[in-house]
Amino acid sequence: MAVLADFDSAVESVAKELVKAHWHAGAHYINLPMLYPDGSSVTVRVDQPQNGIARVSDNGFAYREVEAVGAEASFPGTAAHVAEKRNVESNRRAVFAEAPVSQLHRAICDVAVASWEIVDRIYSRISERDETEVEQKLRDRLASVFGPNRLQQIRKLQGASSSDWDVSAIVKTNGSSAVFQVVSDHPNSIFRTATAFHDLAALEHAPRLIAVVEDKGRLGAKLGLLSQAGRVIEEGQRDEVFRRAVV
Repeated sequence: MAVLADFDSAVESVAKELVKAHWHAGAHYINLPMLYPDGSSVTVRVDQPQNGIARVSDNGFAYREVEAVGAEASFPGTAAHVAEKRNVESNRRAVFAEAPVSQLHRAICDVAVASWEIVDRIYSRISERDETEVEQKLRDRLASVFGPNRLQQIRKLQGASSSDWDVSAIVKTNGSSAVFQVVSDHPNSIFRTATAFHDLAALEHAPRLIAVVEDKGRLGAKLGLLSQAGRVIEEGQRDEVFRRAVV
């Protein structure tokens, strides 16, 4: 029973840490169990109600998150699209909603999710642009390591599920092939690659599957998702590492 009591206490302690609230300068600030890319908690501001109507906003936190990476110009358009879907409102620097106190819970959730989604979408687009540049560098590297004649012009393969997968590069090696896929730190890139690799690995004559990342350490626990279906190497490693990866 003591073990169960300790466990219950631990769960209660974690639950209290997931959501925090504090009062500052005439408003309540609530930290929710959602994280922006920099690791900070998604936070909403709840102002005192006027005539029974409270205003909930993200206080510009999402805007400042994308401003830090020079993508603030993308905020208004992305925010407007997400706000319409989430049934909240937006301006050039924030997302917000007004709701009676009885519906405060829903308003807080909607604003928080919208704020997180705006940042996620903008970061995802940045990641895709970065991946395109890295992919071209990777293909140039592979042409140098394996010879330009082994680098295939077609970069699409059909998996065991009959799904077509676009990949960064395909290299022909002694009658077989090796797939190289650039993977960024963004979860969308990691999950997509893991899904594609599992599908391709299920083929009768499966190709070698190699994920190319900038830094394995930055992937954290998600590194295991890639390692389960293929090999993971870093883009800055020696040519010999690339040669061994296809054996």
